[in-house]
Amino acid sequence: MQPKTYPTQQVLELACAAQRVNGSYVKDIEPVYADDGIFMYNKQSNKILMMLTLDDKMVIPNTKALKIEPEDIARAEEIQKYYKRLMFAAIENENEFLTTVNSILNSDTVRENQLGYVACLPSVQLRDYVHNEVKKAARRVDEGFLGNEGDTLKDLDCEILEVIKSKNFEGWNICAIINNKMASWMSQKELKRGPCVVVKAKVKAQGKHWKHQTDETRLNYVKAAQ
Repeated sequence: MQPKTYPTQQVLELACAAQRVNGSYVKDIEPVYADDGIFMYNKQSNKILMMLTLDDKMVIPNTKALKIEPEDIARAEEIQKYYKRLMFAAIENENEFLTTVNSILNSDTVRENQLGYVACLPSVQLRDYVHNEVKKAARRVDEGFLGNEGDTLKDLDCEILEVIKSKNFEGWNICAIINNKMASWMSQKELKRGPCVVVKAKVKAQGKHWKHQTDETRLNYVKAAQ
């Protein structure tokens, strides 16, 4: 029996819609709880939301089919362009994942057993893009630190480059550029990439970026505004 196939462009747009609805890439069902710990509902995986939309006969209680919005179409276009630029690495077989993605995106249809690859693309592409932006920033920032341990900083313009949910704590790791120097801190609030004002902060430590070994000022007690 031949596997079902679906139009590649539609599948990619649905992957972007699922990412928007879930707020992130969800690989498996995730329970959602209220602030008081009471179970509210299960968040379906991105792939399942896509399958639900593609298959009229599929029904999941309390779960709606996806609706493609203009922003999903634009996001799908970004992803297509991004991976076209990486086509050389895929052709050279330097990366198995890129080779598979390149093959899928250059086909008119996607097999049902390939939906998982497409479902994760919005998340993977954004992660790779952000990592590249941090890498480029690490090359151009100035050496040195924003202050000595214990110093108080106030009213500083900031550009947030990376926001990563911590695996160990309730919060987000923030990587940013302040006064053309690299800085980082933990935030209990999820901030957005882009301009920000550090209203007040303290210098926790002077160190090196964990990956690029650039001078980095670690901050705490950060009050940031966007």
